[in-house]
Amino acid sequence: MDLVALMRSMGGLAVVLGLLGGALWVVRRFDLALPGRLSAAAGRRVQLVERITIDAKRSVVLLRRDDREHLFVLTPERAEVLETRIVRDEESVPQPRDLTLCANLDGEWYRG
Repeated sequence: MDLVALMRSMGGLAVVLGLLGGALWVVRRFDLALPGRLSAAAGRRVQLVERITIDAKRSVVLLRRDDREHLFVLTPERAEVLETRIVRDEESVPQPRDLTLCANLDGEWYRG
């Protein structure tokens, strides 16, 4: 193979790789939905919130369905439910109360 044929092959490879990179940029830039691609659609009721890998074979998954969250452990043999019906509503979360240790101290906790 001579030098001209080698340069022509390398140039063609560079053009093809450039076109693939440009297509990838367009898909990511405009968030195009491709077949088989998972995306957070507005009409879906089930959403993967978080997945944490414990080790090579086990992971913990938090799924949201409507306003509830469900916690699973995934192993190669099965999926085990750790906790279910976790309410993710802001009103049901207890708000921190004003902590007063002793009302008669009037802001001073030590008089020395």
